[in-house]
Amino acid sequence: MDFLLYWTTLQQIIFILVTFSSVSVLGLYLVRVLVPLERLKRNHEVAGFTFGVIGAFYGLLLAFVIVAAWERFDRAQAEVHDEAVSLMSLYRLSKGFPSPVATQMQATIRTYTHKLIDKDWPDMANYRFESFEQSMGPLVLWQIVANYKPANNDSRQSLLLDKSFDQLTELSTAFSLRYLYSRENLPSVVWMVIYAGLLITIGFSYFFGLETFPSQALMCAIFASLLGLTIVAILELAHPYQGAVTVSDRPFKYALLRMDDMDKVALTGLRDNLQLAAPTGHHAIQAAARSLAALKNARKAFSAYPPG
Repeated sequence: MDFLLYWTTLQQIIFILVTFSSVSVLGLYLVRVLVPLERLKRNHEVAGFTFGVIGAFYGLLLAFVIVAAWERFDRAQAEVHDEAVSLMSLYRLSKGFPSPVATQMQATIRTYTHKLIDKDWPDMANYRFESFEQSMGPLVLWQIVANYKPANNDSRQSLLLDKSFDQLTELSTAFSLRYLYSRENLPSVVWMVIYAGLLITIGFSYFFGLETFPSQALMCAIFASLLGLTIVAILELAHPYQGAVTVSDRPFKYALLRMDDMDKVALTGLRDNLQLAAPTGHHAIQAAARSLAALKNARKAFSAYPPG
């Protein structure tokens, strides 16, 4: 049922309601044609008890799988948040490095973030993946930071370097987990049990026979549709980066906005410093001029006295 991942939520719901209800009602109709109603009524007592046990077991199975799929989806989303936060932290730390290193780090971080939004997310949504060898990830950032050597054992630069390595470690971990989550699925044996349980559970509902066929057909269609919608929910949660419900790339867009804000703050601070420095330099020039004039006056006064 992976083809449903490329459909909208409304299309998925319509497909499940139509397909599951019609197939289940068709199966009920065939059983009613092949098996007399009186024979089905004689099986009510035993069939009802067995159906209750099977229904409870299958309900617990679906509940366990959907909780596991949701936890996996939530972890994938958390790793994306961690990756975005690490990028913002690295960009903030880059402001403290000297000019060549800072410029390289900022350009690389922005390129990495734009690649995630413009290329990686659309590719993951369509099951187009780069191989792990071709995907550089944060390796370029590692190279820039690892090659930087603080001058004269500067403690401030050493602290910035240590913090940058910490953020790079978190970034690399989040990148690797995202790579794995985007390519993994629930084990095939889990899907086999889900589909087999679906057929068995719906099939057991055919062992009951009501006098009015439309009433039983309606109940069977509702029951099958409910199970089908649950399976679609599991399918969506099991694929965090594909389908109608996916992990969003909004954290990276927010990271770019924060980077722009950091640049604006830096430019504002530089402009304020220049404005403060300009009056200071003017006063210094005036003070130097006054000192020079006083020196000339002292020389004139000294030359007025006769020698001896």
